[in-house]
Amino acid sequence: MDHTSRPLRVSFILVGLLAMLTLSACNAGALAREFRTDSDSAAAADLPGGTGAEPGDTEPGDTDPGSAGGQGTDGEKPKPDDVPPVACEACDPIDPDDTVTSPPDPAEPPPPGDGATHVEPQPGIRDAIPHAIDHISVAADGRTVTVYWWGGVESCYGLKEVRVDQGDDGALVLTVLEGALPDLGDVACIDIALLKATTITLDEPLFEDSSAA
Repeated sequence: MDHTSRPLRVSFILVGLLAMLTLSACNAGALAREFRTDSDSAAAADLPGGTGAEPGDTEPGDTDPGSAGGQGTDGEKPKPDDVPPVACEACDPIDPDDTVTSPPDPAEPPPPGDGATHVEPQPGIRDAIPHAIDHISVAADGRTVTVYWWGGVESCYGLKEVRVDQGDDGALVLTVLEGALPDLGDVACIDIALLKATTITLDEPLFEDSSAA
């Protein structure tokens, strides 16, 4: 039996395996190149305004990025500084030497008062009743006294008088009498208490300033 053909057969088998491996490697490289090309095209199409076309390829009707209808180089919008100024015929010319001044400050409000409505006694007040005194203020002369109390609205009620009496212990007794206005008809009055005040002059001072003696 001849055994000289076995090594030759084994050689043919090895050569065939090497050829198959070489073809497989070539096919794998081609598939990799095709997959990479397809991925790049898809990524370019996904970009804003992207079409997957190669740079420099333009279709009829496309806007040139550098033209007036485009967005400028690399897709950027024109900057405000690049927009030419618009002529304004109705605008007043601006002198760079003019001094910018702020408007004058508004008039300062008057200092706050004592929060009371100052009234004077009125003749003909009807149905006057005493009202509790809230507080009093005595001037430096000791005789000028401002009396404060809570009374009714001025459209319905008025001050009749502040009566000054002297008590058994020598202290002054002040009584505020307030009632309805003389010409008040059959109307409904708002029941709102207002802080009122009136100033009276005493016959005798409540105190004396020792520095004036």
